[in-house]
Amino acid sequence: NGMSAHGAIRPFCATFLNFISYALGAVRVSALSNLAVLYIMTHDSIGLGEDGPTHQPVEMLESLRSVPNLLVMRPADKN
Repeated sequence: NGMSAHGAIRPFCATFLNFISYALGAVRVSALSNLAVLYIMTHDSIGLGEDGPTHQPVEMLESLRSVPNLLVMRPADKN
């Protein structure tokens, strides 16, 4: 958020969708401050490896969609 507020670069953060809850505070601050930070969350799939549903947090999508000024895009999602 600080790098984006400074204006020099456009920062990005990448993690599993399941683990974005650890950074949800920073995500909310950047969204509410209209900062140009790109968050990339991967491994949201029903065909995932051995640990199965641990990386399929559908409730996290609703949490992210409830944040004002945050654009959530998910492939093949009707929302």
